[in-house]
Amino acid sequence: MRRARALVLTAVLLTALPGVVAAQIYRWMDDRGVPHYTEGLDSVPERFRATAVLLSLRNEPPGAPTSAAGASGGPAAAGETTIKFSPGQRIMVDSRINGTTPARLLLDTGADRTVLAPRVVAAAGISLTRGARGGTIRGATGTAQVQAVPVDSIEVGGAKVDRLVVISHDIDHEGVDGLLGRDFLDRFTVTIDNSQGVVTLTPKKK
Repeated sequence: MRRARALVLTAVLLTALPGVVAAQIYRWMDDRGVPHYTEGLDSVPERFRATAVLLSLRNEPPGAPTSAAGASGGPAAAGETTIKFSPGQRIMVDSRINGTTPARLLLDTGADRTVLAPRVVAAAGISLTRGARGGTIRGATGTAQVQAVPVDSIEVGGAKVDRLVVISHDIDHEGVDGLLGRDFLDRFTVTIDNSQGVVTLTPKKK
């Protein structure tokens, strides 16, 4: 029950940034039981639409301060890296927040947003008041408050993204400090070789 609650909660909070109030976010499970989160029912593969669950979200009212990432027109990415994992298992990555703070993240190509546990945010010296935005997430198990905060950088090996806005929230998975989402991954060409247990991140050409 605890794990199911965490998955539902995580699905909603990944879209908790201001500006997505009207979005319809669906959670669906693939044939291997892996959860995915997509915007719009049309984005869910047809054979999984019957079991897709619509998630709801209520954001902060208009007028919240803008983020550094939004002001700069999007996060900048550089470098490349190779991540090894055990085939058939979750892909875990060792990252650095703001250049120094370590964080163990679950790579999730179905997650719209990167999520960091509040303890990691605090350790990285990121303010939860200055430049942060509040939001309310609402799922099948109830509601919770989250904050969207700007970070200077997230690094995974040699791959780095600057000026990214992430969600500060504890996803309630033992040994995991958060999720590495598509806001980071979409800046790279991501190649996953399940047979070799290797993920390669290469910056996309502009």
